[in-house]
Amino acid sequence: MKYQVMNHQHIFESETKFRQCHASTVCVLPEGKVGAAWFGGEHEKAEDVAIWFSVRNGGVWGEPRKVANADGVPCWNPVLFAEEERLLLFYKVGKEIHRWQTFVKESSDWGETWSEARELVPGDQGGRGPVKNKCIRLQDGAILAPASTEENGWECFADRSEDGGKTWRRSGNVPFDRGMLSGSGMIQPTLWQDERGTVHMLMRSSEGAVYSSESRDGGLGWSPAKRTSLPNNNCGIDLARLSDGRLVLVYNPVSGNWAARSPIAFTVSGDNGRSWSNPEILDHVPCRTNIERAEFSYPAIVAQGNDVYITYTWKRRTIAFWQLRFPEREKKQGLPEGLWPVMLTPFTREKEVDYEGLRALTGWYLDNGAAGLFAVCLSNEMELLTEEERLKITACVKETAGEVPVASTAYVEVPTGDAPAAENADAMNGERKAEAAGNTGIAENRTGSEELPFGGSSDSGRLNLVEDLIASVRRTAAAGADIVVLLTNSLVYRDESEDCIKKALSRILEVVPDVRFGLYECPKPYKRLFSPELVAWCAKTGRFVFYKETSLSLDILRDKLAAVKGTSLKIYNADSSLMYGFLKMGGHGHCGVMLNFHPELYRWMMDNWNEDRQLAEQMQQLMTMTAHIERQCYPRSAKYALGRRGVPVGPDCRRENADEWSPSCERSVEDMEKYTGAYFTELERKFLTVF
Repeated sequence: MKYQVMNHQHIFESETKFRQCHASTVCVLPEGKVGAAWFGGEHEKAEDVAIWFSVRNGGVWGEPRKVANADGVPCWNPVLFAEEERLLLFYKVGKEIHRWQTFVKESSDWGETWSEARELVPGDQGGRGPVKNKCIRLQDGAILAPASTEENGWECFADRSEDGGKTWRRSGNVPFDRGMLSGSGMIQPTLWQDERGTVHMLMRSSEGAVYSSESRDGGLGWSPAKRTSLPNNNCGIDLARLSDGRLVLVYNPVSGNWAARSPIAFTVSGDNGRSWSNPEILDHVPCRTNIERAEFSYPAIVAQGNDVYITYTWKRRTIAFWQLRFPEREKKQGLPEGLWPVMLTPFTREKEVDYEGLRALTGWYLDNGAAGLFAVCLSNEMELLTEEERLKITACVKETAGEVPVASTAYVEVPTGDAPAAENADAMNGERKAEAAGNTGIAENRTGSEELPFGGSSDSGRLNLVEDLIASVRRTAAAGADIVVLLTNSLVYRDESEDCIKKALSRILEVVPDVRFGLYECPKPYKRLFSPELVAWCAKTGRFVFYKETSLSLDILRDKLAAVKGTSLKIYNADSSLMYGFLKMGGHGHCGVMLNFHPELYRWMMDNWNEDRQLAEQMQQLMTMTAHIERQCYPRSAKYALGRRGVPVGPDCRRENADEWSPSCERSVEDMEKYTGAYFTELERKFLTVF
């Protein structure tokens, strides 16, 4: 991982103002200044514990100043937040945590002077507002504070203010099955909001791992807490989002309840928290438990551009400070490798497209590791949609996906017969030329004697296909598709050669110069596989970037990968049983049906296949076995599985086989879920021991 240490120092010499200190917070101030606060006194919970504050100016930290106390009652967990032209300081007061009161002070001169303290939520006991980590400003302008309580078990929630912090609205608690936990629960969350507006929460826990939740309504409602692969020692964490979207999490990479608070490290995610880099150590002293006080703990982090500012407790004697700078994110050429789900279409009971459900489903794919989305495809029942519906679906998915690339098929009816006889060719060609000139403008500025680019025999019939396809390409691109996908069986008639396909593709590339294209070896109504030679020809044009391959053969996949080497065309395999072998030979990713059931298995394979080959082979066996569910009333089976996972997608389909759904189909999905869920839980537990 590339980064630069801009500064590393202690904010003050130990034991100059107080014997112990803990729970720092950090904030970027104007004119290049940085502010930090913490609580300090004889020891945690002592009557003299107060809130202290210091400002870093010109690379030097000023003398710590006491800015808040409570007359013989200990203060706790300060949180700084810059709100427009003022600096807010939140902190807790109380002898017992479950009876905390939250107070707030304001400074209009960035910490030089402070107002009198006021209670954040009058009459509250337990701790409203931020409990340890900073507030975030949401895209709608509201302030969201990460909060938790510690009475009758630990609970996390969020406080939302829409008036600059004057009043606050409490969310419900993050739901979780307390019967599945051995310890107290989860506290001290940290928050971020992604480009699509989803708010994400990571939480400290008593279970040896960081837990996560998310909100799609601005922090008012939260999804059930899920265990992540990040270790946690039942100690504080914090996270910041860089300007380029990367996340930086500061934590102790140690698993266990009340485990050691050393080392302290940071990890980076470039995919919105789905995967994380190996930890980079900031401080470390070997120790076995946090009782030894060789601790580096309770980090705080803020970001400005691609710089991050970090503070944390240093052995309870001082506060450590780091400034790190991350280089600009490298932009990869071409499409991203990884998982490209074949999307489903949610329908209402009346079999109309459910666009709200489609937006929710799109978000679910992205949250589960999608590198790109194949929006209009066989899985979304494209042949049973109207053209207007296909275009609206494309636009809806692209609007929701943001910068994530979206592929969509330029759909025309696939010719299943042989090319028309030569005696019918001239009439068809004449009709089509007139239509092309009158409706598409393609034949404009041509002389009366000039022929369109297909000259005789079946070429005139093929002209019908290609000109219809060109019109569909233009409409699909205009709807927002980043990649317009052509079906390999729709370009020419069934009996025509690959030379004819080259002619058709050349025509499309010529008249639609500003579109990036994909190719899909769609199995219905019949499958047409391109030869490696034709794939190489497509790759060399520089216009094709996406290829969904369905040969079900590793040998053919190997040849096609060789054909695209050094070009921008990427091959995505559709067969679950070949994923591991495909990745070993340099495959670019997966684009298959089972991403609608358990994308976490496929994401694990993408990320870890080369780290543990034996485990990857076991995972491949699991993926091969569970892929048989596709044969049972798909796509209704996938919609049933998604509904069980909380995705608001109904079971309705337009495909006739959906009517074959039965209780045995339900049991098959449920049994598959139990098996894969248990396997993946064990897998996560194994990898929590890495650090």
